[in-house]
Amino acid sequence: MRSPKRVRLLRTAEDDLNDIVMYVAADKPGAAAALADKLEAGLAVLSRHPFSGRVPRDGHLADLGYRYLILEGFLVFYTVEPDAVLVHRLLHGERDYARLL
Repeated sequence: MRSPKRVRLLRTAEDDLNDIVMYVAADKPGAAAALADKLEAGLAVLSRHPFSGRVPRDGHLADLGYRYLILEGFLVFYTVEPDAVLVHRLLHGERDYARLL
């Protein structure tokens, strides 16, 4: 059995997560806390199952090694490194993710 990988949010992903939670909290503080918990739980799954996300259809992103998960309507873009899972972005599914990566 493989040992779990460390899941690390890069600075941009941390900013994305904070922006998402703050945006929701402006109208619904309780919902923001619940959303943050769900997103963090989904990210934790990557520790044991780093290849559970899909490979993007965009060939350029696939060539760069990106994978993604869909969590609560957000796309979590990450790469799997030898010792860690690096989360690059958390983006709403309606955003132009190819331009933002």
